[in-house]
Amino acid sequence: MQAQVQPSQRPTPDSLRLLLDSLRRAPLNLGQPPQPNIGQLTQPPSANLDSITISKDALDDQIDYTAADSMYFDIKNKQIHLYGQAEVKFQTMTIQANYILIDWKGNTMSAEGKRLANGEWLGKPHFTEGDQDFTTSSMRYNYKTYKGIIYDSQTKQEGMNILGQKGKFFGTGNDTTKHNIIYNKNADFTTCDLDHPHFSIRSNKQKIVQDKVAVVGPCNLIIGDIPTPLWLPFGFFPLKLGVRTGLIFPQNYEYSEAWGFGLERVGYYLPINDNMDLQLTSDIYLKGTFRLHALSNYKKRYKYSGRANLDFAYQRTEDAEGGISHEPSGSLQWSHTQDAKAHPYRNLGGSINIQAGNYQRNNRTDAAARLNTSYSSNMSFRQRFDKPFDLSASFSHSQNTNTRNVTISFPTVNFQTQNLYPFKRKVKTGGEKWFERIQMRYTSEARNQFTAKDSTLFKQSTLDSAKFGLRHNVTTSTSFNFLKFFNISPSASYKEVWYFKTQNKTFDPNLTIQMDTTWNEDSTDFIVTNDTTKFGHIVTDEMWRFKPLRQFNAGASMSTKVFGTILFKKGKLRGLRHVMTPTVGFNYTPDFTDPDWGYFKTVKKDLRNDELLRYSIYENNRISGFEQPSTGGKQMALNYGFSNLFEAKVFSKRDSTLKNVKLFNSISVNGSYNLAADSLQWSVVSIGGNTNFFNSLTSFRFGVVLDPYDFNRSTGGRVNQLNLNTNGKLLHLTSWNANLSTNITIERLRDLIKGEDTDKKLTNRPSSDEDGTETAITNAQGPEDFLSLFENFTIAHNFTVAQRYYSKAGKDSIAITTHTISSRGSIKLTPNWNIYVGNFGYDFQSKKITYPDFSFARDLHCWEMGVSWQPQFGSYSFFIRVKPGKLDFINIPYRKGLQDSRGFGGF
Repeated sequence: MQAQVQPSQRPTPDSLRLLLDSLRRAPLNLGQPPQPNIGQLTQPPSANLDSITISKDALDDQIDYTAADSMYFDIKNKQIHLYGQAEVKFQTMTIQANYILIDWKGNTMSAEGKRLANGEWLGKPHFTEGDQDFTTSSMRYNYKTYKGIIYDSQTKQEGMNILGQKGKFFGTGNDTTKHNIIYNKNADFTTCDLDHPHFSIRSNKQKIVQDKVAVVGPCNLIIGDIPTPLWLPFGFFPLKLGVRTGLIFPQNYEYSEAWGFGLERVGYYLPINDNMDLQLTSDIYLKGTFRLHALSNYKKRYKYSGRANLDFAYQRTEDAEGGISHEPSGSLQWSHTQDAKAHPYRNLGGSINIQAGNYQRNNRTDAAARLNTSYSSNMSFRQRFDKPFDLSASFSHSQNTNTRNVTISFPTVNFQTQNLYPFKRKVKTGGEKWFERIQMRYTSEARNQFTAKDSTLFKQSTLDSAKFGLRHNVTTSTSFNFLKFFNISPSASYKEVWYFKTQNKTFDPNLTIQMDTTWNEDSTDFIVTNDTTKFGHIVTDEMWRFKPLRQFNAGASMSTKVFGTILFKKGKLRGLRHVMTPTVGFNYTPDFTDPDWGYFKTVKKDLRNDELLRYSIYENNRISGFEQPSTGGKQMALNYGFSNLFEAKVFSKRDSTLKNVKLFNSISVNGSYNLAADSLQWSVVSIGGNTNFFNSLTSFRFGVVLDPYDFNRSTGGRVNQLNLNTNGKLLHLTSWNANLSTNITIERLRDLIKGEDTDKKLTNRPSSDEDGTETAITNAQGPEDFLSLFENFTIAHNFTVAQRYYSKAGKDSIAITTHTISSRGSIKLTPNWNIYVGNFGYDFQSKKITYPDFSFARDLHCWEMGVSWQPQFGSYSFFIRVKPGKLDFINIPYRKGLQDSRGFGGF
């Protein structure tokens, strides 16, 4: 039901005078009410409306109101009663309630809800003014002074739910320079969104400044309506929208036997500008251990985004005997992504992850940090020019936490051309000639490389041992068909590496006697237990000089395809197909070990004989990816190879269709014959292949090495006698290996039962809608079943077996080199209970469990509880805390870290 005045109706002068008198006191836009019987005139009124004066107490704007049930106009008391889903709007203010009373004599509005017999509320008043809104059981509001009284109010401010027993509201109307203020009595602060919250911070007096701050007097933590002994004399809760500078309250605390009492993640937050922020936090322990963390996020729309994280840890530990150990460690992580719309030819992006002093292993207990042994980085800048040239500069790094070896390449500058066709005609007449397909390409790379242990990474000795060089590479190739079915591909390449350091080795003929001694108990005398005499030694001198390494080769190859097919008319198997790709080729490489090239030298090894050691002058300047001089001698090699693909055509009764199934993805055979060699011209024959089983749940790979030459039974080395002549067999088995890898997921297991191809589904599955938003991927298995519990669970099994010849044993030996099974993922037992398995597995070789990592989590609505346990080191943690938000500092943690662990056992 709505009320309004129709301008087409013309009342009598007496009626008009009465209506204007009412409007002068409280002008209303009455929506669409039933019209009062004021009659109609056939002649215009004689009153002059221009002479009417509006009262100074009249409102500046109209009041709109509606009601779903009914309206009652009390003209005598100047009141309007609205029943059922009532709503009143005035300027920026809106009130919705089950019942609203408008009193235009007192310029007030009153609203009430209706409480049902079951205790639920019907139409609780909801008040909105600008960004301020709250819900109450009843309220009264003066729409002229913008003040009001509210009872049992509930409002939300920046994730905070504020409930007050009685409060006063001071609004600002249309004045945007001021903030709405609420004074509350017996109010609760909480992040629980229930009308009756599970916990709160309760105080007798509160002042809430909208979108700015809430100030409270003495307050007490209430959990489940039970007051706790925790009191605060006063409190400030920021309610400001957006980012702001401020202190970061400690997110955790713990007591460690080794480190003492500590606070974690206490610090300061600083928004640098609209595109970047900075968070500085620290972990502080009373016995001297500390950690420092710096985290920065940045983003510029349509330009770039990134995140940088710098950590430093200093662990001071005292053992039982009073000895003190210091162990510093650090970590640098940076990721940067440039938006595709930022620049069409220029790009900067990548990630950096450098660990020093085993930071991850020393400061984290989860399986991902403990089992990960390798880290790498790659940050690059690329510039593409209009012409076919590309330029890039990059930083790259790799490290192994087991060996603690770190390799950093910086800077690395690459320049390359795209494929150039120097003989392609600009104006074509007729078909394309074979020489037009000749292509050339030039690439160059300058690299500076450091190699060191992670503990000495930033020392001067590491900088002094830097290795650097410049590599050039020119290639040319083409391809054309011969006799329609054969493809011929000739090629040639020239490589030149500029080295600026070489080495020279000389023989020192002086004798050296090395003795091992053992002192007696009172350290007064020693006994020589062993002595070693060296008859001279080699002295290595490093020289700074420019010495380029030049290498080149040329060759050609010819390939074709041979198809074989067998079809069957009946049965499940309807056909077999074999595709073979034979390849033959020739490759020429000069003998770079010739002294005329100057790449290799010889030096005497021992005074007792004339045996010489051949060495490369570039041995001290090995750079990853840069060529070293070839040691294989002259090569005039005839290469051969056979690549095979086996497929089957299977009839499916499910949908009466034929499906192609790969029996083997690839089986290849490769070898060569060197025409320039004076012995052992035939190379070994290498055979390898791979295939997948059971909807790609299991993959199988194998490799076999066969040798056409006999071998020395004592040393295992090859001898220049064909095996056919000595043993009557063309080839003998040298070694073989096989790998069986299984990766089980519920999705692939379901598709296997249904006879569907998971890889094909993933390829055809859409990743985004037309508007670019991400599409939610849902499972089509229907109602949840037992397997649904393991939807996010993975089980992996890896088995590798190899056969090798051991010359000392004089026999072949088959060894299982890898045999492991592992699982990881999450199990959602109920909507609120989750089990997380970071890792749980078994190594059959070492016969031990591989670092189990378990976590349990319970969703407690506005709280959360969790337990994690790593039994291998006896570390565990427990917490029950408020969910992340304004009050997440309410936290009860208990933890036992690596510094206090005593091995397997945990609790």
